Amino acid sequence: MAERQNPKTFVDNLKVDTKSVVMDNIALAKAEVVPAAKAAGVGGGMFGAAGYLAANAASLLFLAGGVGFALWFSHLFGWGPLASVALGFVAMALVLLILAGILAMIGKGKMKQVKAPEATIQEAKVTVATLKDSLNRGVNEVEANIRDRKGLASAKRAAKDVATTFPAQRTDVPTTPARATGGATSADALK
Repeated sequence: MAERQNPKTFVDNLKVDTKSVVMDNIALAKAEVVPAAKAAGVGGGMFGAAGYLAANAASLLFLAGGVGFALWFSHLFGWGPLASVALGFVAMALVLLILAGILAMIGKGKMKQVKAPEATIQEAKVTVATLKDSLNRGVNEVEANIRDRKGLASAKRAAKDVATTFPAQRTDVPTTPARATGGATSADALK
C-alpha cells in the first residue's frame, strides 16, 4: 500500500508553489513594464510639452481673434478702440463657449458608449469559481484523509482492546494434551 502524504505537506507545497508563481509573474510584469514605462514617461513628457506650447499658441490665436473682432466692430460700427477691443474679446469668448458646449455634447455621447470590460469580468468570475472549486476539492481531500486516519487509529485501538481482552494462544511453544493435564508424556515414559 502506498504511503499517504501528510496533508500539511500538500498545504506547504501549495504555499511554496503559489509564492513561486506570484513572484515569477511579478518578475515577468516588471521585465515587460519597466522599459515600456520609461518610454511612456519620455513620450508623456514630450506630449505634455507639446500640449503646453499648443495651449499658448491657442491663447495667442484667441487674442488675435479678439483683436480681429475688435477691428471688424470698429470698421462696421465706427466705434472707438476701447469699445471695439472689449466687444471683440467678448465675442471671441462667446465663440469659445459655443465650441466648448459642442465638444462637451460630443464627449457626453462618446462617454455613453463606454461599457464595462464584460469579457474580462466574466473571465475573472470563472477564475475565482475555479479557484474556489479547487480549494473545496483540496479541503475535502484533506478532510477525507483525516477521517481515514482517525478510522485507522480507531480500528487499531479496537484491535488492541480485543487483543488485551482475549489474549491469543502462543504458537511458538508446542503444547501437548499430556502436559496440559499434568500427565506423563511419551518422552517421560522413555526415561
